[in-house]
Amino acid sequence: MGTIDGAALVEAGGATFHIDVAGKGTPVLLVPGAGGDARQYGELAQVLAQNHTVIAYDRRNNGRSSQQPDWSETSVDQHAGDVNALLEMLGTPPCVVFGNSTGALIALAAALKAPGRFTGVVLHEPALLGVLTHPDDAMASVQPVIAAGVEAGGLAGGAEAFVQFAAGEAADLLPPDFLQDLRTNARVLLEAEFGAFAAWRPEPDALAKMSTPLTILSAEQTAPFFVEAAEWIASQAGVSRRTVRGGHMGFLSHPGEIAKEIDAGS
Repeated sequence: MGTIDGAALVEAGGATFHIDVAGKGTPVLLVPGAGGDARQYGELAQVLAQNHTVIAYDRRNNGRSSQQPDWSETSVDQHAGDVNALLEMLGTPPCVVFGNSTGALIALAAALKAPGRFTGVVLHEPALLGVLTHPDDAMASVQPVIAAGVEAGGLAGGAEAFVQFAAGEAADLLPPDFLQDLRTNARVLLEAEFGAFAAWRPEPDALAKMSTPLTILSAEQTAPFFVEAAEWIASQAGVSRRTVRGGHMGFLSHPGEIAKEIDAGS
């Protein structure tokens, strides 16, 4: 792996990414969900860095990564390609990849595209709405939250309301600078990513043939549709789903427990 230690801007896959690298040991890549910003993983990265080289990054057009003002369309596959391009550029040996919510979809898609790059895949609360029996029920629970936020504060208010809702009781643990950039980049989340990510689903045959060790985690305090999505992935891949403490963004309140699951998935 390269010599980056700390924060850096890195070009890969036709985009420029802000990355944070810390610790020493077997590598772990953290893929962020809504907001696309590595700062939501700050506490988790600190715990993991005791035993691992931890790579966290801001996704394309999110956080501190370079912005493309005319960028209006994306896909899970594009972000999965970014993951693999970033790992190739860094010269990272095969690593564990962890993702929460929509970040879990990106982590899974990256591993399906390039299984040789990963020694384990850990998915926490995958937001795989495309496999739900009643996907409209899931959307109905969050749309009023976003609408109220937009009414009060425009797109910035809608994006912040959505992430605060997703974090639940752990919302107070979201870093203020993360929330500030989330509001600045609200159009990316609500107009480019939200619908595209919700429509993605992996091929069952690809999951059944997956050779990389796969860990599926659901939170104790979560919505039934997240459990249904996690169960679908687990059943297709022939693995068991496990339950961990906390809510949908439980890595904020229980970083040590999530770190242990990542260790076990390596």
